[in-house]
Amino acid sequence: MAEFKEKKGLFGRFIDMISGKPAEEETNKKVEGKKSPPLVINEEEGFDLGFVKRFTHSGGKFLYCDDENEAYTYIRLIMEESGLGKIYCKNENLISILRKANVDISEDFLESDAFCSECEYLVAFNGGIMLSANQLKGKTLEELPETFITIARTSQITDKLRTALAGIRVKYHNNLPSQITTIKGPIKLDDIEENDTGKICSKEIYLLLLEDQL
Repeated sequence: MAEFKEKKGLFGRFIDMISGKPAEEETNKKVEGKKSPPLVINEEEGFDLGFVKRFTHSGGKFLYCDDENEAYTYIRLIMEESGLGKIYCKNENLISILRKANVDISEDFLESDAFCSECEYLVAFNGGIMLSANQLKGKTLEELPETFITIARTSQITDKLRTALAGIRVKYHNNLPSQITTIKGPIKLDDIEENDTGKICSKEIYLLLLEDQL
């Protein structure tokens, strides 16, 4: 995943890997009322980079982490720069990461500013993050805080929705979890169909991608 490693700072201060231009310049273009350039996907680059391009093109914020120590730094910066207080998280592995990042964790989603979870898959076809009831824990997307922080591994990137669903069937021995949905940037895809145009979603989504542990 060497192509993800060219970065500087956070959000508006890192080099846009897609255009090669500073993100501030892209933001200024939008302020001036100009349309963003069309998304160009080179299939030879691989579906992993294709996922990143589609995810960020839809408004998602992507951060590649060389290791968990870098993830701690990014989580603290997300909290600071976004003015977040407490994070709602029900995953024990992620709670351990959040604690090491010195983040306040809450068991009450109503008093939390952000929701942190893992995911089932990262789908290159639409740049979406696939979630299920195993991450949402019975809550709807609308009930959860307006900021999502997803922590995923590089091995979770897959090419198509059908491949992700096939992986879920294997993972859960054909006992598919409920609430399977795919979200990306400001867009939510309710129906798991390859031609879905999606619905508007107000969530702000951050994705921290880590290499798999050896």
